[in-house]
Amino acid sequence: MILSSKKPVLDTMVLQAFGFGHPGGIELLLRILQAENGRFPAEVYAADEGELSLGEDDEDLSELARGLRYAKRQVQTLPPAQGERYQRWLDHASQIKEHMDAGDLVLDPLGVEELPEREELMDEHGIGRGEAACLVLALRHGAPAVFVSSDEEASEVADELGIRRITIRDVLRSWVNVFGPSTAVFDELVEGLRQARFDPGEGFADSLRREL
Repeated sequence: MILSSKKPVLDTMVLQAFGFGHPGGIELLLRILQAENGRFPAEVYAADEGELSLGEDDEDLSELARGLRYAKRQVQTLPPAQGERYQRWLDHASQIKEHMDAGDLVLDPLGVEELPEREELMDEHGIGRGEAACLVLALRHGAPAVFVSSDEEASEVADELGIRRITIRDVLRSWVNVFGPSTAVFDELVEGLRQARFDPGEGFADSLRREL
């Protein structure tokens, strides 16, 4: 996988998978992508999870902020054994703000003039607000977009628009082929991704594991 030197645009679920699933997931993601920085629009994450109480409607907040608020509600309402998964999400997610403070993750909001393009992509293709914003940002910078799966509508729209895209499976494949992690480290990351609601697929993960 030949990667662009430009800052890749990270979708919500990619940030969640690596940011919630593993304590060093964001650093590892950027290293595999061979990128010093990653960027995302405010629709994906704007560090706005604290702007409302947990009981208020958070539809207008950024997508990752809603995920963080969901995890907090689960921790508060579920029995401790069931809430452990979501507490790990929150513990691991602290790395996202740390990387933002360090400049490794960059909040790159859309301009007012770009919002109609975002809405047009949502209306024409039925994709989410965060995904559409990522595509607009990728077009602006000529940068690759990193999505969860090649099967999702946003990846298909990226192909139509001529945007280079990378999936989490591509990232994992590159990790194995280029960096050759130990099987224990590989298993830890894959299980973390699954816990953060991205399953690369048992057959796919097993085939990569055999290559190590």
